[in-house]
Amino acid sequence: MTNSALSKDDYFFQMYGLNARPPAALNAALTQAIQSLRRSIYAESAGELTEAELKVLRESGVDVEEHPKLPDPLLEFATDFAAILKTSLSTSQAADRLGVHAVRIRQMIADRSLYAVRIDGRWRVPEFQFQGNRLVPNIGEVNAAIDRGLDAVSVLRWYTSPEPELESADDTVLSPLAWLKRGLLPEPVVQLARHL
Repeated sequence: MTNSALSKDDYFFQMYGLNARPPAALNAALTQAIQSLRRSIYAESAGELTEAELKVLRESGVDVEEHPKLPDPLLEFATDFAAILKTSLSTSQAADRLGVHAVRIRQMIADRSLYAVRIDGRWRVPEFQFQGNRLVPNIGEVNAAIDRGLDAVSVLRWYTSPEPELESADDTVLSPLAWLKRGLLPEPVVQLARHL
């Protein structure tokens, strides 16, 4: 089959040395990959080492015991992502909320003034960008400065985590989102966003 006869998806996958697969096959492969990744990341450390290696580590003060009650970063990430998707809006819901047409929402996503996640071919707009029936002041400028490759969980965590460089007049350290919601000048937040 020539490149001109390939579909857009087939051509994309072929460029990376892959074959296009139906969604069910991709989901099965993804499930297998995640299960393998989890085993490799969270395998029992003591089970991977010889007794001599464990002895050396223990004598040097290294804790080689398992701590199953520690937070699971993979689970936390998945939970945060699920929460973002659950509370996000479709383009039509976002348009209704702002009193504009859905086409305007898609334009805002394209020009990066509205942060959105594409899931199953549809845009989802995370709710944190809204303040009532309008957008958080100046959030569009900040969104435009954020690297498009950054995942939704990292974006939300950054927006909601206190930033030492964002100290208000009352000496409170604010998150980028709290800073914007107070209507403070966006430039310091834009500068921080450029360095994510």
